[in-house]
Amino acid sequence: MYLLKSPFNNNQMKKLTLAQALGILLISLLAACAKPSYFGTTYASTQHVDVYLDKADIKKPYTTMGSTTLDKGFSSIEATQQKVIEMGKAKGADGVIITLREDVVVTQQNGTGIVTKTKKDKVIGTSSSQTRDIKEQKIAATFIKYNPE
Repeated sequence: MYLLKSPFNNNQMKKLTLAQALGILLISLLAACAKPSYFGTTYASTQHVDVYLDKADIKKPYTTMGSTTLDKGFSSIEATQQKVIEMGKAKGADGVIITLREDVVVTQQNGTGIVTKTKKDKVIGTSSSQTRDIKEQKIAATFIKYNPE
C-alpha cells in the first residue's frame, strides 16, 4: 500500500480552505450587489416614478423608453422593487411596469420500477414516475415616459 503525502501541512491546508471560503463569499456578495443592466434611452433624472403592475392600468399616453430584467440574486421582492424604482428615477422615467414571472430552468424526473415473479412463473411489473419543474423567479421592468399633452 502506498500513501501519498500532501506537500501542505495542516495549517497550510486550513489557510487554503479559509482563503477559498473567503473568495467564494466575496464573489457571492459581488453578484448580489450587482446592478441590473439597462437597455434603452436615458433622460434627465426624475424625482418620482409611478409603479404599475399591468400596462392596462396606465391612463396617460406614454412611450416605452427602456427595460431591465433581474434574474436571480435579489434578496427580497420589495428591495428589488425599490432598486428598480431608483433606476427609473436615474434614467428619467415617469413610470415603470413591473412584472414577476417564473421560468422553468430544469425539469427533474424520477422513476422506479419493480418486477416480481409469482409462484406460477408469471412476471408482474409495476412502475411509478414523478416529474418536477424547478423554477426561477425573474423580475422584468419596462420604463415609460409620459407623452407631452
